[in-house]
Amino acid sequence: MLYIHQLKDLTPKSSEIESVFIIRDIKKKTPYPLSDDQILNYFSLFYVSESEKNAMTNAVEQVEPLMTEIKELMMSKDAVYEPINLQRALSMLSEIPSPLMTNLKYAQGIAEWQQFFVEQFATLFNTIPRLRSEQEKELCNQHLNKIFEKLLRNDNLAFNYKDIVNEAHTARMSDLSESMDKGFFFHIYLEEELRKLSFNEIKSRIPDEKLRRVENLHMKVREIKKGVDAAYEVNLRMVNWALIVYSYIKWLKTV
Repeated sequence: MLYIHQLKDLTPKSSEIESVFIIRDIKKKTPYPLSDDQILNYFSLFYVSESEKNAMTNAVEQVEPLMTEIKELMMSKDAVYEPINLQRALSMLSEIPSPLMTNLKYAQGIAEWQQFFVEQFATLFNTIPRLRSEQEKELCNQHLNKIFEKLLRNDNLAFNYKDIVNEAHTARMSDLSESMDKGFFFHIYLEEELRKLSFNEIKSRIPDEKLRRVENLHMKVREIKKGVDAAYEVNLRMVNWALIVYSYIKWLKTV
């Protein structure tokens, strides 16, 4: 896509522009009249996968235990750790559970619905060029609106993303994981900062068992990030899916 790169980018105006290029593609890959096999091959690329649902589920299960372990580090008052950064990590992680759980339910709903959508798509959309009466058009519009509401969680051509995983959450998890690569949980002495030592140089003074403990926490952060990223990829794919449905409608009205 040329103009839609984030969840907020889907608007009637951007959809109109993007559809010009999409229509060229769908005309070639799924010519009219649409066939079930062609539609299945085309839309199966957008399906929510089991691995994505599993990644989200795993991430949901990891967040609270991870936060508990970080709190234990804080309560230890061990000078090897940096309490301010531990608190920052907790703040970042606290933003994840609610949108991620909502996202998981949304993805599960799409997964249950997607096969039904594909099985009904060709039949429904092949009728669009043949609609004549106002009653026929109204009934078809009702079916089409339900598709957009399912994909976009909204009755407008815009994705309702505020309460699920969005760019803010992926940024938080990327920042946390990257910071932990640089020793975020450990206290860095002023002299080490002034000398601009890398964490690889600093870690030699940190006891092995504490390095291992934090690395174990970092592995859990990566697992949560994997789930958050999977959720975001699903959401962005649903935006693409809705955009393609919009493009089919626009094209078939001219057939």
